Amino acid sequence: MAPRPGRVTPVPPGWTHAGRISPGHDLQLTFALRQRGTARLAQLVHAVSDPRSPRYGQHLSLEQLRDLIRPSSATLMTVLKWLQGHGVENCSSVTTLDFLECRMPASTAERLLPGAEFHRYVKGQRSLVRSPLPYAVPEELAEHVDFVGGLHRFPAERTAVSRAWARDAEPGRRRGGGAAFHLGVMPSVLRKRYNMTGGDVGLLPNNSQACAQFLEQYFHQADLAEFMQLFGSSFAHRSRVDRVVGHQGTGKAGLEASLDVEYIMSSGANISTWVFSNAGRHESQEPFLAWLLLLSNMSSLPWVHSVSYGDDEDSLSLAYLERVNVEFMKAAARGLTVLFASGDDGAGCRRVSGGNHTFRPSFPASR
Repeated sequence: MAPRPGRVTPVPPGWTHAGRISPGHDLQLTFALRQRGTARLAQLVHAVSDPRSPRYGQHLSLEQLRDLIRPSSATLMTVLKWLQGHGVENCSSVTTLDFLECRMPASTAERLLPGAEFHRYVKGQRSLVRSPLPYAVPEELAEHVDFVGGLHRFPAERTAVSRAWARDAEPGRRRGGGAAFHLGVMPSVLRKRYNMTGGDVGLLPNNSQACAQFLEQYFHQADLAEFMQLFGSSFAHRSRVDRVVGHQGTGKAGLEASLDVEYIMSSGANISTWVFSNAGRHESQEPFLAWLLLLSNMSSLPWVHSVSYGDDEDSLSLAYLERVNVEFMKAAARGLTVLFASGDDGAGCRRVSGGNHTFRPSFPASR
């Protein structure tokens, strides 16, 4: 057996163990199949991105990308035979053929991946199924599978946005004896900071952008329209998202989702905007991985993607990091630009008990 990955992320604070799940509990696992042509892909990304290269701007279609990096026939046959040998038939692939999403009972998953043991964890109203133990794959599979998603990673947590500025802005409040003030950053503030005038808006019909939301963070079209009515009077803008990919909930709008949508449409004003909503509604699903699969399965996508999501880099396996980096190269080869927030805490810090504190980079912003 070949162990995968080498270490397991500890259960994050706030999550409570609620016991082992039943053998028949339905799981959804993602198998990242070994790709071909990744060295060639890296060279091609540099070529199409370098203005000095004769290949500059000659991006690949999704089908051309598939032909470059699709797993070998041996990999596809070996993995499918392994899954079918354990009775796993409910699988779907992506256009690039390098991911498989499969559903199976927990008992089947534990036989398929020796060492794995699936338990339920809860935090407030949220519930997840993860394995606290490392898994292994047969030696003959090690060269064909990069990693299996849906076992170990807990969703990244966002720090609550501080509202200290709102308290400071209350009438009569002073700081240091000076006049009252607040630190609200409205679209006009950002546009002024970046020297954008009323004419700096999208004008070409093929301009397009998107943001990605995770963990049942939703926006509301009505909130967006009201926001633009309040803050968009000085520039041409759109007041509706053109397309939502995924599940869009009807409950209370999320602060994170609203912030992302309203400000990308204020800075990238008058540009067609999509929202990718990756709720992570299945207990064993990893929403960030689900978003990457969407990119590998859609031939027509917005050109710019803004993502406010990240994990502590030291919590991730090397196999996962390397594979996600290849996913970003796939996007770049198609001409997509992907921007990641650097996090709420700057460089971040890992506090070591009784020792020296160290920097803690956030992935994927650290790439």
